[in-house]
Amino acid sequence: MAYMDNSGLLRKFGTEKTVATKGGEYRTVGQLREIEFRIDLTTLTEAETILSDVQFMPKMRIAEVKVVTHTAAVTGTAIDLGLIATDRTTEIDYNGLLAAFVTATMNVVGETTILTAGSATVGALVGTTTSNVGYFTCSRTDATAFTAGVIYVTVKYYAA
Repeated sequence: MAYMDNSGLLRKFGTEKTVATKGGEYRTVGQLREIEFRIDLTTLTEAETILSDVQFMPKMRIAEVKVVTHTAAVTGTAIDLGLIATDRTTEIDYNGLLAAFVTATMNVVGETTILTAGSATVGALVGTTTSNVGYFTCSRTDATAFTAGVIYVTVKYYAA
């Protein structure tokens, strides 16, 4: 069972509380921090989906986004990766990290793409300091579903 309490916090109980998360933060030495997510493309819809109930993007400067293909993407058109506010309804920027990241960049196992500010398909939040703490969201860009595909996305950030 899960519900939003009167302060806007998602509360989970029972087996709902023990569901494994799809991402987390690595402990790193130095200024750069890293958050990584495993995204099964076949589970995406056109609606924004929060990737983890326990992993947030803090108010920090986003340095880069790295995408590594684990299982080749089949069919599908593209994905968006972004942020939603902690109230779980207010958009920060749904394609602020990856904007229409196309299947052709995820269709070879081991393919690695590193996106920094100004790169094609990089979102507007990369290279900026986020003004709000938010959950990570992902969606496909149209009705064409992916029939296969798993990617790992790493977001690198630091205090500005």
